[in-house]
Amino acid sequence: MPISLRHVLSFILACNLLCVVASAQNAPALQTTNASPSRFEYLWYEAENMRGLARDARNEPRLNPSWLDRAAKDAPGWEINGPGVSAEWTQGGESEWNSAAASADETHATLYQDIEIPRAGQYKIWVRYADWARRTEYFTVRLTQGERELFRHEFGAHDRLDPHDEASMYWQWAFTWAAAPVVALPQGAARLSVEIERAAEARRHVDCVLVTNDLAYTPTGRERPPDAALRVLRDWSEKRAPLQSLLGVAPKTDATVPALWHRPLVAGRDFQMPWNISEKFWELYDKTPPEQRPLYPFNDESVDAFVEKYRGARDVPLFASKLVVPVIYINHLPAHLKEGSPFLRYLRETHTPFAVLINYGAANFSEADGQAAWKLLSGELHDQFLGWISGESIGHVWPDVAAKLTLAPDAPRRELLESYHGAYTGALERKWSNTFHTQTGAMWDKLIVAQSTSSTAYAHALGAWGERMFGMETASVMPNWAMRVAFTRGAARQFGGSFLYYHAPNFGDTATTFTHQQNFAGPDYFFHTRYGPTMGPSLSWYRKSYYFYYMAGASAIYLEEGFDQFFKPGPGEHLYQLNPLGRITDEFMRFAEKHPARGTPYTPIAILLDPAHGWDMTDYPQLPFAVSPVNRGDRALRELFGAAYYPAPIVEGEPATADRQSFVNGIFGDIYDVLVAADERRDAIDAYRAVVVGGHINWTPAWAAKLRDYVRKGGTVVLNAAQTQGLPEDLLGVHLQGAQAEADDARCLLPNEAASDLSGQMFRFERSEPRGAQVLMQTPAGEPLVTLNRIGQGQVIFCAIPDLLGLDERLTPVAAHLFAHLFADATPVHITGDVQYLINRTEQGWIVTLINNRGVYKPQQGLAQVKRAETADVRVDLRGKSIERASEWTEDEALQVERDGGTDVVKLQIPVGGLRIVELLPRK
Repeated sequence: MPISLRHVLSFILACNLLCVVASAQNAPALQTTNASPSRFEYLWYEAENMRGLARDARNEPRLNPSWLDRAAKDAPGWEINGPGVSAEWTQGGESEWNSAAASADETHATLYQDIEIPRAGQYKIWVRYADWARRTEYFTVRLTQGERELFRHEFGAHDRLDPHDEASMYWQWAFTWAAAPVVALPQGAARLSVEIERAAEARRHVDCVLVTNDLAYTPTGRERPPDAALRVLRDWSEKRAPLQSLLGVAPKTDATVPALWHRPLVAGRDFQMPWNISEKFWELYDKTPPEQRPLYPFNDESVDAFVEKYRGARDVPLFASKLVVPVIYINHLPAHLKEGSPFLRYLRETHTPFAVLINYGAANFSEADGQAAWKLLSGELHDQFLGWISGESIGHVWPDVAAKLTLAPDAPRRELLESYHGAYTGALERKWSNTFHTQTGAMWDKLIVAQSTSSTAYAHALGAWGERMFGMETASVMPNWAMRVAFTRGAARQFGGSFLYYHAPNFGDTATTFTHQQNFAGPDYFFHTRYGPTMGPSLSWYRKSYYFYYMAGASAIYLEEGFDQFFKPGPGEHLYQLNPLGRITDEFMRFAEKHPARGTPYTPIAILLDPAHGWDMTDYPQLPFAVSPVNRGDRALRELFGAAYYPAPIVEGEPATADRQSFVNGIFGDIYDVLVAADERRDAIDAYRAVVVGGHINWTPAWAAKLRDYVRKGGTVVLNAAQTQGLPEDLLGVHLQGAQAEADDARCLLPNEAASDLSGQMFRFERSEPRGAQVLMQTPAGEPLVTLNRIGQGQVIFCAIPDLLGLDERLTPVAAHLFAHLFADATPVHITGDVQYLINRTEQGWIVTLINNRGVYKPQQGLAQVKRAETADVRVDLRGKSIERASEWTEDEALQVERDGGTDVVKLQIPVGGLRIVELLPRK
């Protein structure tokens, strides 16, 4: 039989593959320095971050949520489960926000993750998945090396839990962990896959996979394994042993605020509360004498009751405050911007700022009225007009954007971001031009994008596109609000803007409400969207949110509803009054009016990312920019921020409660801003004592020059071996030899500190030769891992471990210890105690916000459990400087300044779920 061209090509390809395999097998092995075979490895992989998810026509992951139970024809392959709703949140939540699912009748689907087995040995493989009562949910986990299968095990053939388990009786399923028999695994690259090979009786729902050689370890819930880096941070936080600071000159108590940090006035105000105003007010304002109507713009579900109680009154809770500025809904805009309208008369009489809410609405103008309205907004009212409040969306133009944009998953992220920029700009130009019947442009400078998920991915991009008031919304279970604020505040500072907090009492799919129209209960809301007095986050969470954002520098706080602050409780006859939310809001507003001089958030550390990083811990859809696969750089960012805000990774793994995930008692404080390496905004880094580079950045020559200049003037730059491309060798102070080695231990050479246990997982590092740099940490064999290169008045700190990660793609103990040296003494104010703290600088001194995030444990549904013994004892001092006077603002009381160990200190106790705001005035 003649040999076809296809057979020849197949033979050549086979030979080439054999050569590649042989070459790989004969390649010299990496040198491993003093590694211990007994050290534990915990390889944790999130199903939603694996490759192989089914995608739609736009290349976004498809959705198959647990409450729909879709068939394979409608939801083929593995898809994204959530984030979940009541079933998931009432069980403590999914690990790292999301999970993957496939239909019961699916017969062929594969998720996979390329991994490295760090060391040979006996391993146990665990999976967290949904165990359906008395039903099978078959799926198989495999490990392969090339064509060789190392491990295979089918899960879901039998019930793991008692069918009468509380969660199973409610939802018919419950999350469980199951382990396969112990297996011997060789060291090296491998592929982990989660496969469906046959239909089952129930949907397959996989949360995460753990591969570990710690055979005695049993995972619980979504709790993170005992990573070595977290051990290092925990040990330091418990002992607080003094460490030599790597930030150069110590911070001064009379430190001045950099110009970049100054909060710009918005419509002439430092702080305001945009508020949705009832249409009834404008009607009454136009036709009713003042003594027969409320004097101030207001909103409430029970309009008649409000009018009856507060007609002609000057002392009105909430709405008598000068902080309130009106917000109108875009659907009503044509009537309000028409000459002769009561709204226009009010604006002209009061000169108050105002905003327009655009969520899911549109304004229908005639051509003449639209052009007249545009003339008002761009002319007479321009300085009063705060902008278009756009909750959870970039301008609410997504259908237009989606119809015109398809993204390639393998495209560079800068290309993806630029595609989004063009698509959104075009869609906004069309939206506003069609609305006003004239050319308006995209109006980026008047758009207030208040995203919840995706806010970290887009904050700086929106600034580069022209946004000037940066919005953000945070639900109660979104991890680590302080980190999210660092992105938004950092973007506002870098691009010369301000930020707005979009306040809503949400906990996943539930919300805390005391209204009739938002009281969702009963069988119609069995699976999700349960609203009511005992749903959603705690009242402590609601209160802390106000003070946290105010002291973190928000220029505005906007209530998503605004009509939900009063009620007439029953049963029985009771007065119309502020409800629990309203009482908290009223307290906060009185506080803000009394203390307008809140100072400037003091954030000496900048974390510098690529402008197109696309990273968000809680994105929706799951992937960066909706389509880009999660990569090592993304995992490096998660680990970096987890360490900066430790114990955030530990708290994230606790069962979901309203307070614990949102508010984190970071051991270093809320001392960070996030910036991006945008060429037009390089000088922003000059405002910070240190710049820690995160993720992957492609340095331009201009940025390389800027880093050198910044260091020469006294700054500290922290880099790792994955971030050196485009940087000159003399900036690093080391010569990279082009070879790698492996280790699992290190020692710190910095003087005057007790020896730290830096052993842990296996990691790979770039072999280097110091050329002017001082070695700070090294392997047991003496190879440099962390070096310090002095240039001018500053220094470059270089870590030879790429991305700071081990082979498990988790932070290494070396990096954790380095961060402790960097962050521990970064501010002139010293706080001890298990609390979250923010530091603000004023002209007279310092303001410290102290938040106790223990003691109130509110599940998604039901009242909070309160543990009143979990008060927090806190000590505050100015690192040896004298304190002239101290006072506490929320309780309006003077505090005693004590002499303790030769230092002036202030001691106080923070109640459970509570906060205190302390002003410290140094002695001059």
